Amino acid sequence: MNNSSPSARSFTDDLDLAESALEGRPAAVAAVKDILDHPTLHSSLIKRGASPSEADEIIGDLSGDCFGGQKASGGLHRLLGKYNGSGPLAAFLRRAALHRLISKKRRTKDTVSVTESNTPDSPGIVLSAPEDHLSDDAVVDLLQEAVKHAFATVDQEKLVLFRLIHSYQIPQKKLSKLWGWHESKISRSMSALMADLKEKILTHIHKQDPWLRLEWQDFIALCGESIDIFDY
Repeated sequence: MNNSSPSARSFTDDLDLAESALEGRPAAVAAVKDILDHPTLHSSLIKRGASPSEADEIIGDLSGDCFGGQKASGGLHRLLGKYNGSGPLAAFLRRAALHRLISKKRRTKDTVSVTESNTPDSPGIVLSAPEDHLSDDAVVDLLQEAVKHAFATVDQEKLVLFRLIHSYQIPQKKLSKLWGWHESKISRSMSALMADLKEKILTHIHKQDPWLRLEWQDFIALCGESIDIFDY
């Protein structure tokens, strides 16, 4: 959250701010809109591959969806209702905006033009991706694909050690005896593996979507609660 916003100072934390905004308290609504209208959100989308008009459109839609949206079984879907206070509200909104940018770009990429084979002179028929493709699934698919590719192409012995340490919580001291490696060698190997994974993941994402300019922290932010995509 941008703490310099005067309207935000009356709230104890970002979760309080979001809940108050959902209740319709004017100061809280204004504070959330201050975050959305701040130039840093617009510039962050531009930095990551959006055009100025795309950034404007995404932020405009985001603003409306914070307080309302498509009807769901429980009533209106409100984006702010998904915020749980686990991180800054501004970071939550940046991540939501980046999700929408990727979904928007991937939807455009998945729009194809075809012509009937027996009428070559007929105009093309535009086939668009289904509406449910516009959900976060498009982003999750992209991340999973990149992780699978990276895990399949790194050093597999190092990857086994990585899983034993991070998935099974086996201490490096114990692994050094089992592997016959000094602890420092295991530490260096894990550092090298992580550097390799980061490079391969970001390179694969860029290969699939050349317009998308992600940094590693963007990738981690996009994973969010789906960080278990590393479980391969």
